[in-house]
Amino acid sequence: MKVDTKKYFAALFIFCATVIAMGVHDYKQGDQVLFETVAKSLLIFMGALPFMLLYRNILSRKVADLSQKMDVQNEKLYETTNLLEEKVEEKTKELLDEGFKDPLTHLSNRHRLMFDIDRYAYRTLIIVHLQNFKELNNFFGSKIGDSLLQEFALWLERLNYNAYRLGNDEFALLIQAQLSQKEVAEYCDEFTYQLFQHPFIAGMEKVSLYANMGVHVGDKLSLMHADTALKSAIELSKTFAIYEAYNEEESQHQHNIQTAKNIREAFHTGRIICYYQPIISTITGDIEKYETLARLIDTNAAIIPPHDFLYVAQKTRLYPEITQIIVAQACETFQDRSENFTVHLCIQDITDHSTIHFIEKMVVSTNTANRIIFELSEQDIYEHYVPMTLFIQHIKRLGSKIAIDNFGSSYSNFDKLLHLDIDYLKIDGSLINKIMHSQRHTQIIQTIATFAEAIGAKAIAENVESAEILQNVTTIGIPYAQGYYIGKPGPCCFE
Repeated sequence: MKVDTKKYFAALFIFCATVIAMGVHDYKQGDQVLFETVAKSLLIFMGALPFMLLYRNILSRKVADLSQKMDVQNEKLYETTNLLEEKVEEKTKELLDEGFKDPLTHLSNRHRLMFDIDRYAYRTLIIVHLQNFKELNNFFGSKIGDSLLQEFALWLERLNYNAYRLGNDEFALLIQAQLSQKEVAEYCDEFTYQLFQHPFIAGMEKVSLYANMGVHVGDKLSLMHADTALKSAIELSKTFAIYEAYNEEESQHQHNIQTAKNIREAFHTGRIICYYQPIISTITGDIEKYETLARLIDTNAAIIPPHDFLYVAQKTRLYPEITQIIVAQACETFQDRSENFTVHLCIQDITDHSTIHFIEKMVVSTNTANRIIFELSEQDIYEHYVPMTLFIQHIKRLGSKIAIDNFGSSYSNFDKLLHLDIDYLKIDGSLINKIMHSQRHTQIIQTIATFAEAIGAKAIAENVESAEILQNVTTIGIPYAQGYYIGKPGPCCFE
């Protein structure tokens, strides 16, 4: 830092100017006067010099003191700035970690997955869906369900999987290498084998977890493509599926749009109708009931089964009205007949107040309340237990009956059924089809029939396709049966 000596030089300048002024003045007076003037000036300068030097030293000390104080303050400021920078960096990292971490499992979350895909050279993405977690969560409760997810996350970390939690029962794995189809198969097989071998703790019980996986491989990974592959694996009941290069999803979107258009046109032109499939008593062989099935007649007079249009219909605003059309046609068909008849309802119907009000009004006006049987899916009951229970209680007060459809096709919760007033258990056709070839399946069917009888319900065998199958279900003691051997669905099956 430079010493500030402005005052010193100002005083020296004034002194010199004074001496010069005196010299100029006395020069005119002669040599003697000039000599005296110079002598006086030198004396004055010599007398003033110590004071000027002292003043300069005082100024220098003050400047040094100020400089030292400024250096100390600069050092403190530097330390404070560094400390603030560290705190800001630490807090920023903490906030980023919070934004990139799943609060339950402490794995990286979906945001971090997308961040890593965008910035790093990963070439394989796998979405892992725990296929039986929802059933375990419903059975043991959400507290134990959360514990299972945490345990699964720890298992992934212990095995050094680069894992992320996407939400609910879905996780993701990132792999840097671009795996071939063979390598993907080996990787997924090894993953499922290790998963199956590891016992997870649910309360006091040991359980196994099972997974479906969707895989996307390429230079530009897409979560949407991996999810498309996962849906394919689930639909096909496969351990894994790899996303293909062609735009399968876009094709499905176009199909859905066209199907929705066809449904709307069929609805407005009266081409959504009921078909009926007979259900016989295995004791008498007589037709005692009919199952109501929705059909769509396309513009070429082709018959479209429900699984080809009802799923799309459920995504449109027309679905409640389609349900009401089916209920109205069935009730009007059977109002002057003696047989019982069934109508399928899903959770979307149960939670729609206008649909429930319409059903109640229709069964009362056609006097069919004591002959209509509402078929509910086993999965809907377990996933939406409270609204389903309330509906069953309400509809039973009208005198109507309840059947569980496709029983045995999934994680059957016998305990929950004990608390419901069920009239019929329809044994899933996938079990009935194996009754001729598997003693184990025969035992399962026998157990379901015995359980139905124990809770005051009656069993109905679905998909009875031959005389041999009918004979077997009759021998087991199942009181009712339906299937193509007994009668195919049709619009005129009463003649």
